[in-house]
Amino acid sequence: MKLPRSAEKISWFDRLNGNVPHRRGHMMMPQFQQWIEYEPVYTLYPGDQIDIVVSSAPELSRTLTVGPDGRILMPMSDPIMAAGKNMIQVQYELKAQLSKQLRDPTVAITPRSYGPQQIYVGGEVGQPGTYTLPGPIGAIEALFMAGGMRDSAKTNQIAVLRRAPNGGMMMRSVNIGHGLNRLPHYNDVIQLRRGDVIFVPKTRLAEIGLFVQSIRGVLPVDFNLSYQFGTQNGGTTVIQP
Repeated sequence: MKLPRSAEKISWFDRLNGNVPHRRGHMMMPQFQQWIEYEPVYTLYPGDQIDIVVSSAPELSRTLTVGPDGRILMPMSDPIMAAGKNMIQVQYELKAQLSKQLRDPTVAITPRSYGPQQIYVGGEVGQPGTYTLPGPIGAIEALFMAGGMRDSAKTNQIAVLRRAPNGGMMMRSVNIGHGLNRLPHYNDVIQLRRGDVIFVPKTRLAEIGLFVQSIRGVLPVDFNLSYQFGTQNGGTTVIQP
C-alpha cells in the first residue's frame, strides 16, 4: 500500500524544486529549474566597451563603455539600458532613439573589449564575495579563490546557481569533499560562467533559501542578476542592491 505523501521520505531536492509544500519560518523555499548545458548569446555587461558607427551621421560615431548602472549614454538619445541585452537589441534601441531626430539613421554596434567576468561565492567560505574569473575554472577553484571552506562547511552539497535560458534559476549540487580528498580523480568538469553563484551550506542545502534572500545586500552594483523562481506563483527575485 502506498504511504500518504506526508509519510514518505522527502528529499531536499524535492523540497527545493517545489514538489511538495515546504516552509522554513515564514519563507517559501525557491524553486529551481532543471540544470542544462547551453551556449548563451553574449549579452552586454557593465565595463564592456562597444564601438558605435552611425554612417549617416559620422560625427556621432564613438566608443562607449557600459556604465555601472548598465546604461550607455549617447548624444541625441535618452540613456539606454544595455546590460543584459545583446548588441542587436541595443543597436535597434539606439536606432529608434536617433530616429526621433535623424531621418533613417544607419547604426552598427560591434564589441571593442569586455569587462571583468565575475562570479559570487558565499556561505561557509573564508572570504565570501565577488571574484573575477581568471580563466576557465570550476567550482573547486572558485572556493580556493574565496579562501577555502570553513570547518563548518558541508562539503558534499555545494550549490552552483546559474541563469537558465528563460531567465530562471538553475541549480546543481557538487560534492566538493570528494574533490578535496581525491584531486586527481575529481571529475566536476563544468566550467563556471559570468554571473554564477556558488553557495557552501553549513548543515544542509535547504539553507539556500535564506542565502538567496540575503545575497541582495552584499553584491556590488555591477553584479546584477534577475531570476524567475517557480512556475506559477513564484515571483521574480532581483539580486541587486
